[in-house]
Amino acid sequence: MIPKIVHLSWKTKDLLDSDSPLVQEGMKKLVELNPDWDVQISTDDEVDGYLQAQLDPKLYELIADKHVVQKTDLWRLIKLYAEGGVYVDIDRFVNTPLDELVDEGTKWVVPTCRDYDFSHDFMMTAPQNPVYSTAAQLYLQRLQEGHNSIYFLGPQTYMHAITLVLTGEMINTDPGIEAFDKIREAMDAAGFITTYREDPPYDTIIYRNGTLGLDWEQEKRAFYAESGLKHWSGDW
Repeated sequence: MIPKIVHLSWKTKDLLDSDSPLVQEGMKKLVELNPDWDVQISTDDEVDGYLQAQLDPKLYELIADKHVVQKTDLWRLIKLYAEGGVYVDIDRFVNTPLDELVDEGTKWVVPTCRDYDFSHDFMMTAPQNPVYSTAAQLYLQRLQEGHNSIYFLGPQTYMHAITLVLTGEMINTDPGIEAFDKIREAMDAAGFITTYREDPPYDTIIYRNGTLGLDWEQEKRAFYAESGLKHWSGDW
């Protein structure tokens, strides 16, 4: 039901050649643990080209000059709706095979970031999931309305799309444990959704009971510096 395709996005195709511990214990491990999965790395130019091909020209104009992070946020939604599979940010540690995340009949794997929101950096779904078309439409609508916040357009819009489809109403991030438990009940009732309460970066759906002893924040900053990149927030 969920095709064995992993969609990654990075500025160059040679991501897996890096000696960075972040890559070696992250995306390199992802490839090693999932030999029968097709791991595809799309460059910034390929992400942009895909959006240009998929969107009406007037809609593409809304995203054409945005930061690549914003383009990737929209790209993952459209890509997963059309093709299904897995999207994962390249800065996650990995020690759990993807096949362990699904049971027979699983069509959607949707982890939560604690009880705050839905994890925006890991998505796993069968094609034609209405949540992803809803999220993409909301994203474009909000661009048209003039919104430019990466957080609002990305994680918040994703949360809004999921809760709208599951419960019939948009629920904001950090709704409280009682509200989140009701959302989880709706996921359980669907019968085809698997979820996991993540406490990132050291307890996630693809990195459990880890004993690496690596400082995730330090390794991420070092890898960005090695790659000549600044974080989208501009803080480092």
